[in-house]
Amino acid sequence: MPHGKSYRDPRRINRQARNLARQRVLAQQLPCAICDRPIDDAIRWPNPMSAEVNEIIPVSRGGSATDLRNLEKVHRCCNQLKSDKSLAWARRKVKGTPALKPTTMPFKTSDW
Repeated sequence: MPHGKSYRDPRRINRQARNLARQRVLAQQLPCAICDRPIDDAIRWPNPMSAEVNEIIPVSRGGSATDLRNLEKVHRCCNQLKSDKSLAWARRKVKGTPALKPTTMPFKTSDW
């Protein structure tokens, strides 16, 4: 951190707005946005299946911690898996679908 400048965590700049947005997301009766399985609101933290709020575009990558369009309800374990990766990456990882490398080319085998 450069001398004379302070770092301000975007999640703490407007704590009240963030808490209200989180409450609204957690009140939704929707399945996990990553694995698509139901979320039991009776399960509490730190249980891996407890509900958390995920930032679709992480704050560390310029996403908003208060914009409801950037927030979704997920399981704690799914959110930890996603970390700062993309939502599409996390969904593929949860479903066990291997991600293709850009250099991977499909090939066809012969039928003989």
